[in-house]
Amino acid sequence: MLQFFDVTRDAPWFPQIKALYESAFPANERIPIKHLLDDKIKREFWAFFDEDSFCGFSNSISHGDITNIVYFAVKPELRCRGYGSQILQAIREKHPDSRIVVDIEVEEDSKDAEELERRNRRRNFYQRNGFEAVPVDYVWQGEHYRLLTAGGTVTDKEFRDFWKEILKDIPGAKYP
Repeated sequence: MLQFFDVTRDAPWFPQIKALYESAFPANERIPIKHLLDDKIKREFWAFFDEDSFCGFSNSISHGDITNIVYFAVKPELRCRGYGSQILQAIREKHPDSRIVVDIEVEEDSKDAEELERRNRRRNFYQRNGFEAVPVDYVWQGEHYRLLTAGGTVTDKEFRDFWKEILKDIPGAKYP
């Protein structure tokens, strides 16, 4: 069973988190990692371990009955071994009364067959883990996303209101 710990800049495994974050997400989909660690927005930033072995991380934000998994990655060499499903399960167990939201890049916008295959695998992974598409799309930092939810649907208005509330005290922050 996986264990998870809060990510801090002082953690001995922080360099592994940073390297995975930078390799798993293209530059246009990342914010500076320091923002994932600051307390302007209350985030859950967790590192997951199988015994002493680092497996992956999640970064999520909760408000009301919505938990948005903003960043989530498993080490490439450990993918397809059930770790991603275990991480999602841990998040759902910590938020049993929440609607869990993830976003994926829209498949129709794929630039080539390889990118389309990656996007389809990602969507299929979430669907196998109980997530369903909802009719909410948005563009952030030049990328087109679609929402998937588990534990109940989320409307476009609820999603936008969620982000307005989360970012209300951060000058210049843009919400989806």
